[in-house]
Amino acid sequence: MWRGQYGSLSPIGFRSAVGNCSAQFKGNDQEDAQEFASFLLDALHESLNRVHPRPPPDRDLTPEEEYQFEQLPDFQQANIQWERYIRRNWSIMTSIFQGQIQSRLTCLSCNSTSTTYYTFTELSVPIPSAGSKPAGATALLRKSTARNGAATPVSIYQCLNAFAETETLDGENKWNCPRCRTKRKATKRLLVSRLPMVLVVHLKRFSTIGHFREKLETNVVFPTQQLQMDPYVINDVRSQSPTRYNLYAVANHYGSLSAGHYTASVFNGLRGQWNYFDDTRVSPIAEDKVATPAAYLLFFVQNQPPQG
Repeated sequence: MWRGQYGSLSPIGFRSAVGNCSAQFKGNDQEDAQEFASFLLDALHESLNRVHPRPPPDRDLTPEEEYQFEQLPDFQQANIQWERYIRRNWSIMTSIFQGQIQSRLTCLSCNSTSTTYYTFTELSVPIPSAGSKPAGATALLRKSTARNGAATPVSIYQCLNAFAETETLDGENKWNCPRCRTKRKATKRLLVSRLPMVLVVHLKRFSTIGHFREKLETNVVFPTQQLQMDPYVINDVRSQSPTRYNLYAVANHYGSLSAGHYTASVFNGLRGQWNYFDDTRVSPIAEDKVATPAAYLLFFVQNQPPQG
């Protein structure tokens, strides 16, 4: 292909190798690209994990230790939990694709908190209704349309806002506060506590309502350069890590839940050119044509400051 003899290569051997690792991807049925990417990144991490033998998992904190942990600054909490994670998990995938999310519960009666941290390789964000005020799951777009019948576009920042918005836990979802020792109304919020070098954003186009599933065709508008993650990270990350990203690839899904077709747009950094991949057909694409209503997975690379 590099000599110009072939315009494209079919990754049959690669797909077969993945199928040998998971029966889900062994046949010829179309599978979900997000599930495939998640499995692949996790399988590569497990195969390349340098920690051998793995030490046993850390024990759970005692109530007293949890209380002391909650008194620490966010960056210190995040670093402690990251160190606990990499004691058992370290691979090149960790250094490139894995980040960390902070999840915090706050009791609205006594203001006590419970903070947990977990790693991620994909940031799954909901697609909110254009122009709606954040209201958790009720704000997800169902049939919000413009006057011309087309779905109203939303910005990726609206999606990220929906991901990071504060959720109120009430009724059956009340939190069992350890300090109050009873169920209390509480808030929950997610923030990124460690940004990965490569940020994979999964637009949650497929949703379930009761017994029904649907695909959201909303056009999510996103930048190809200078995606700003500052509002969605804990304070200390902003001063310790680059928070801006440039887009380098998009996986698109066309069709419905039962049948569809995948294409991709990928940036060639050496030539400074975007290319569109549709099965065996590869063609240049204008940068302003990369964002479409079919965008499903977005791949961003951290904008590193110049060295020297």
